[in-house]
Amino acid sequence: MKKFLGRRVKNLEAPMKNRALKWLAGAVVLVLAIPFGASANCADPNGILNATYGWQLEALSNPQGSPGVNAQDYAPLLAVGYFTFDGNGSFTGAHDTNWAGRWIPHTDFGTYNVNSDCQTGTISRTSGIGFTMNIVILGGGKEIRFVGADANVAYGTARLMAATPCSTAPVAGQSYAFATRGLIGSGAADSFPRASGFVPFADAGYLSFHADGTASGIEDLNLGGMFLPGQPVNGTYTVNPDCTGTVNMTIHGAGHSWNFVILQGAEHVFFIDTSSGSVWAGTLSAM
Repeated sequence: MKKFLGRRVKNLEAPMKNRALKWLAGAVVLVLAIPFGASANCADPNGILNATYGWQLEALSNPQGSPGVNAQDYAPLLAVGYFTFDGNGSFTGAHDTNWAGRWIPHTDFGTYNVNSDCQTGTISRTSGIGFTMNIVILGGGKEIRFVGADANVAYGTARLMAATPCSTAPVAGQSYAFATRGLIGSGAADSFPRASGFVPFADAGYLSFHADGTASGIEDLNLGGMFLPGQPVNGTYTVNPDCTGTVNMTIHGAGHSWNFVILQGAEHVFFIDTSSGSVWAGTLSAM
């Protein structure tokens, strides 16, 4: 019996090995046929982006519009807004720019193009002062990273926004932590001070959105090297049906207004300060 089983096993080994080798060879051919980092199924590249994304941008704005100018000639610029991609190469949206302490709202429209790899492409804003971004798409469209492709030195992130219509429900009762940095202009908001005309600051803390439309929190502030812990934050907020909103509050005795966009799941919120004279934006993360 043992001899029979031994012969039986040996007789089975050869065809099994042959089948395994054939399967392995086929798998190698399949893997080699797919470029590294590319999607195996990309029949409709522009269709990858077919939703609304909240986005934030940080930049040094080039007022001369040509590359190679001196660092002191750039102005700090922040932006927060949303893009709605139609899945067919066009988008609409809106965003707020904070340019050297001056708030400028914008309405957006333009075109986009996703390459055949479904992971890279471009976004071109054709409304107002146009700009172009080169993009990298993460998670099949869950997130977008981008870099400016013109004279402004810009980069940022876009993430899927909360489903519309919104009410206060996505953020009501939620507390969010933040840690950001910014600049406070030493001159008037319309004087466009450059880097040497600002006082830098950094802060960390939390903000709670209450069901009655009020907001409160605590901020630890480092203002130009002077540490001011435990600053109370108090104010009110509203949420619009398109999942954007506004916070009006007082911090360290100064009034601030934020515009924000609520991201998918309300786990994160992008905000930008629209107050005169300060350059401040960041992300709130659910606690």
